[in-house]
Amino acid sequence: MIRAIARKELVQYWRDGRVVTVFGIVALLGLAATVTGWSAVSAMERERASAVAMDREIWDTQGLKNPHTAAHFSRYAFQPTFNLAVFDPGLTDYVGNAIWLEAHYRDPAALRPVEDAVEIQRIAQLNPAWVIQVFGPLLIFILLYGAVAAERESGTLRQLLAAGMRPVSLLLGKAVSAFSLTGLLVFGVLLGSAFLMSAEGIERLPDTGLRTAALAALYLVYLAIFVFLALGVSALSSRSRTALAGLMGIWIVATILGPRIGPDVAGALAPAPSAPEFAARLDQEGADPFWGAGEEAVQRRQRVMDAALAEYGVETVEELPINYDGYLLQASEEFANGVFDTMYAELWGGYERQHAIARGFALVSPTIAAQNVSMALAGTGLHAYRHFADEAEEFRREFVLLLNQEMIDHGGADGYAYVSGNGFWRQNPDFEYAAPGIGEAVRGVWADVIILLLWLAIAIAVAALGVRRGFLGEMAA
Repeated sequence: MIRAIARKELVQYWRDGRVVTVFGIVALLGLAATVTGWSAVSAMERERASAVAMDREIWDTQGLKNPHTAAHFSRYAFQPTFNLAVFDPGLTDYVGNAIWLEAHYRDPAALRPVEDAVEIQRIAQLNPAWVIQVFGPLLIFILLYGAVAAERESGTLRQLLAAGMRPVSLLLGKAVSAFSLTGLLVFGVLLGSAFLMSAEGIERLPDTGLRTAALAALYLVYLAIFVFLALGVSALSSRSRTALAGLMGIWIVATILGPRIGPDVAGALAPAPSAPEFAARLDQEGADPFWGAGEEAVQRRQRVMDAALAEYGVETVEELPINYDGYLLQASEEFANGVFDTMYAELWGGYERQHAIARGFALVSPTIAAQNVSMALAGTGLHAYRHFADEAEEFRREFVLLLNQEMIDHGGADGYAYVSGNGFWRQNPDFEYAAPGIGEAVRGVWADVIILLLWLAIAIAVAALGVRRGFLGEMAA
């Protein structure tokens, strides 16, 4: 019976030109978004590959230079744009994809693509995940707003019930028909994205196959929420127009207002420092306490000197068998690293508080929870960016240590006059980034998964309530 109802609904959709038109428009949007995502990711990867090669060449041919001066000249760490960004670019355009690895300073990422975007691109980005998140529910509501209310208005609902049709069978049959179309949209967009993101020159995320399957499951659950909500509202409404008005209100709140208001409220309740403020504090707290003229800084440098003399068993700096300037520079690095760890822990903690507040709005907008899980699976969320930034910082510290150690071991009494050449620069390693696997990637979004499942349970309960009140009321009439 359920299959027959679903088949009848699909035939009716096909004959309804409005449904075909809306589905076609959404499908074309998904196709356009997929091609656009592939084009953007391909371009970013080409630019990254070119920048990496240029950075290497400039470093290798910089000529005679003091190693620590070279540490200020420095290199860049470029974050790959991985294949699943074709489907969901997430925060890719906003967090920056290059970090300067200079001495004495932990730079935030730069080169944010959104800075070069026109205003309309900042307001709404066309990508496959966004098409499903926003237009998938709209398509479902257009398909199902009259699923029960229109049957009631035309009198066919009473006839079906009088003929022995079970209310649950009728409801599930209509759900299957709508779910078939929207599921076709999800799998079509995901398959298109999977085909394009396998193109040559695009970096693959670890566990890409598992991540893609998880994305399919995520969006099927997400759309199922709206299917059952639509059926419940239609069953509880006396007229189809009333159901449509109610569902449009739900769509606006869930997919438009919630995802915009949530982050704004979170930013107001848990403000993060501006980039210039944070940069100024980094410079002041990381460098001044060590290199400043204050008594505390002088005493700190004295302790470093005393430690060096004791380590090598000599009484004066001139007797040291190493380049003391390099030794002191490395001591300043290690001091600043502790400061940077504290400050960035505070910064990440602030972002996590913002994220937790914004997640609270997922209780009125399942789209927020779906976005969080989708970005985590695609490797384009805040956790992915933090992982890259932490890996780049770890490399920066090892890289600066390598340069300072060259000065310490071979500089002798030359001090800052000691120089290295291209032979040494060519021996220096490159930054090679390895993204985390799916287990680590989804560690921070289990709360969002629970919220989505809670929403699904609520939506099923609303549909069940519609069956109990709407159908039984019709049978008693």
